[in-house]
Amino acid sequence: MNTQVFDIENYWKVIVFYDLDYNFQRSIAKVLMKAGASEEEAYSILDTLYYNKAKAATYNNTKRGLSVVLFNKHNDKEDYVNSIIHEAEHVKQAMLYAYNVEDKGEPPAYTIGYLVGCMYRSFKQLILNCT
Repeated sequence: MNTQVFDIENYWKVIVFYDLDYNFQRSIAKVLMKAGASEEEAYSILDTLYYNKAKAATYNNTKRGLSVVLFNKHNDKEDYVNSIIHEAEHVKQAMLYAYNVEDKGEPPAYTIGYLVGCMYRSFKQLILNCT
């Protein structure tokens, strides 16, 4: 399991877990709860990922300017890229909502590009390891 934390110019913090290791489920749940999720929400998110085999999930707290993104292990490169862009979009939507920015034009496009670029630094090696 890899973890990444990045801060977007003191406006938003993003915590990302790649290739979740469920031996650390309690630690991951604590991060979700510190982000603002209730204990029930935190374990529900993890249960959906583990038992329902969801590929990824994002928890956003617009009041705190914080997102937690969780990725299960992916075996397909294209599928991993798709999941990463999909979850980055959820983070972008939360950011725009929190700052009352309309989701059209250049600011949202630059925002999603920035988020994916930050995530790329960590997930590029994971993608190379996919079959």
